[in-house]
Amino acid sequence: MSDVANHPLDEVLRDADERIAAGWTVYQKFTCAGCGSRLTIETPNVFHKLGTCDKCDAVTDIVKTGCNFMAVSGSPI
Repeated sequence: MSDVANHPLDEVLRDADERIAAGWTVYQKFTCAGCGSRLTIETPNVFHKLGTCDKCDAVTDIVKTGCNFMAVSGSPI
């Protein structure tokens, strides 16, 4: 899964749940609908339907625009 592209939230949740079950930590990423900034939500292993940009304060409907995630493993690869 690319960390730049947005995908439908339900698909992202399925993929993220698999990684979480395998012991990874995931962080939701989305693109701001206002300024286009790529943002990461700080809370691990939790996905949101709305995201607020820390640069322009726009609120993005993630259900509508999609998202992705960054996965972090606890062990070196």
